[in-house]
Amino acid sequence: MKKINVPLFAMGFLLVMIFVIPAAVVPVQTSDLISVMNSFMTRDLAWLCFGCYLIFLAFPIYFAFSKYGKIRMGGKDAKPEYTNFEYISMNVCSALAAGVVTFGFTEWMYYVTATPFHVEPYSIQAYEYASAYGMFHWGLTMWPLYIMPGIAIGYMYYNKNSGAFTVSAAMGDVAKKHRWLGWILDAVAAFHMASGVCTTVGLGTPVIAQLFASITGMEVTFALKMSVIGVFMVFLVIFATTPIKKGMAAISKFNVWLGVILLALVLILGPTNFILNTTYQAAGTNLSNIIDMSFFTDPMGDGLLSGDWTVFYVVWYLGLAYKTGIWIAKTSKGRTLKEIFICVGIWTSIACWATFGILGNYALDLEVNGGVPYSSMIGEIGQSGVIADIISHLPVPVLFMAGFLVLLFLNIATSVTSSVATGALFTSKNLNQDEEPNAAFKLLWIVLCFAIPVAFLLIENATGVAALGIIKNFTTVMSIPFTFMGLLLIWYFIRVFRKDVKDGLLDEELKAK
Repeated sequence: MKKINVPLFAMGFLLVMIFVIPAAVVPVQTSDLISVMNSFMTRDLAWLCFGCYLIFLAFPIYFAFSKYGKIRMGGKDAKPEYTNFEYISMNVCSALAAGVVTFGFTEWMYYVTATPFHVEPYSIQAYEYASAYGMFHWGLTMWPLYIMPGIAIGYMYYNKNSGAFTVSAAMGDVAKKHRWLGWILDAVAAFHMASGVCTTVGLGTPVIAQLFASITGMEVTFALKMSVIGVFMVFLVIFATTPIKKGMAAISKFNVWLGVILLALVLILGPTNFILNTTYQAAGTNLSNIIDMSFFTDPMGDGLLSGDWTVFYVVWYLGLAYKTGIWIAKTSKGRTLKEIFICVGIWTSIACWATFGILGNYALDLEVNGGVPYSSMIGEIGQSGVIADIISHLPVPVLFMAGFLVLLFLNIATSVTSSVATGALFTSKNLNQDEEPNAAFKLLWIVLCFAIPVAFLLIENATGVAALGIIKNFTTVMSIPFTFMGLLLIWYFIRVFRKDVKDGLLDEELKAK
């Protein structure tokens, strides 16, 4: 107990309950309130979200590819704690989770009708943009949004000996001077630690339940979805409470290899040339339209793509940035700023582009050349039903359903494991740099992390509203506070970093070859 920041954990727990209790008692009203708030933020404040996105994107690119890319977490003599493959696998798996598989199969379907740049729905150009836009939302300009908080937290913790992973510790003398500000920032961040996995678990649980039902012949029910969450919690008790080296590193490596095998099989057994040609073109569309995509707020259109999707993704990334930043910082000791950028900004983007290119374009071929109208079916049977149907077109569909079920399960498990670890780190104090939180304390965080996903299931069960819509609305609303908190963190880090450069504290590293 001496190493648990009890007041901070209590504040995070209280904020989670402020959402969970109304969701359980008055689910319809809770859903309506979140929907109204989301509509205002994604339509009227789109400019603000995109502006913050560009700030979070620009700084890590500058730090990685300028002379400062040589700066090492922990100082010039610090050594990496993990092999390159372990480091890349853990950071890729902690970030991707279930979304990359579920949206990898289905995201293009939404953009065939909610088209960008006012393209005619269901036209050839609409399908081409649909194939490319998912890769934009999961690509080279999005993943770097996690990096700047990770650099700021890691530098303050390892290089400046801040002593904790809290926002107040990372904000140093500013938080000490204004203690009330430090407490508010820490409380908001603690809430985000717990709520950050809601999208991951909320998206993946229905798909896993559907795949399990398709394999066994069972019916997808509320009880089955709750059972999936129960299995997750048992699994996490085993892996999240073990040291990172034994738990997260091991399942991340297995998960990466399983994903590579499944993608390779879909590519080989599916319409290989169509997948490769469409993926190649989609990559080119991204590179040639990246500026237009990054500024498309659609003020004179319906805003369905920009508001419902691009703004959602931007604030989702920004809302997870502190949680993911702690994980990046924890695993990046001994790594240079350039190495961190390459891992999170490039390797993760490559993994996403491969997933969207293969899974999405396999499904796209079934609609365009196979006549299966998935883009209209998804509104009727939902993501999980569509994904099960897509997989059923592969040879030996039962084996592929089992394979993707395991992949989804492990994707979610690795993401929640990192959330549990970062949440426990965040609400601990007086830990040594190589020390991890107590296993029993991680168990409390497992319960806290699943509280909001359970609330989503209760709302879905009570209202009949698809979970995807509820999750997107909640994610957008809850992520806005951290966006401003992240800007404060970046400002303070740059202030400290510039002073260290001016004082000559980084001269040795900057002069190194």
